[in-house]
Amino acid sequence: MSIQIKAVLCGDIQENAYLAWAEGREDCVLIDPGDDLGRLKQALGGRKLAAILLTHGHFDHILSAGPLSVETGAPVYVSAEDVELLDDPVKNGLVGLMGVGEMPGPSIAPTLFGEALSVAGLDLQVLPTPGHSKGSVCLYLPGKGVLFSGDTLFRAGFGRMDLYGGDHRQMLASLKGLFALPPETRVYPGHGGSTTIGEERSHYRL
Repeated sequence: MSIQIKAVLCGDIQENAYLAWAEGREDCVLIDPGDDLGRLKQALGGRKLAAILLTHGHFDHILSAGPLSVETGAPVYVSAEDVELLDDPVKNGLVGLMGVGEMPGPSIAPTLFGEALSVAGLDLQVLPTPGHSKGSVCLYLPGKGVLFSGDTLFRAGFGRMDLYGGDHRQMLASLKGLFALPPETRVYPGHGGSTTIGEERSHYRL
């Protein structure tokens, strides 16, 4: 069974949210719903939202998570280390980067990731990849050769480490771990276009 992926560009920072579902199913997951609630709802169409998955807790990846969870009943998954960011506009960067003083919309009631998650016909491995934030994760579908990398790995780059919880050594270790994945693995990052593990690994000597 193949996987279908639809990217939705969100907000002023041009964050990539992703809808993903197994072909033939009507339910789906939504990864990193940023600041464009209307566009995300339009992209959902008539699909049932089974879960909202956050690769980390920075504001540009989470601003539509609360409203969508309330409206659809879908649980919001995040790592334990990044729960503190969800409703804190200082720690999640909203104040420092956007000059906004408080979080909009309803609070997020999180469900914590385990090591794996089976939802909407998708069998995901949850890979801890701290460095951009303390609780950053990547979501890996080994049977499909797909990785949702959040802000850990971009095309020709990686996430910044100067925000709350960022750590240079942890980022290097996380990149080394990702580069051990099969080179043909397709990477869907939080910003910019898609790439592959092999292409990105060729840029580094780690």
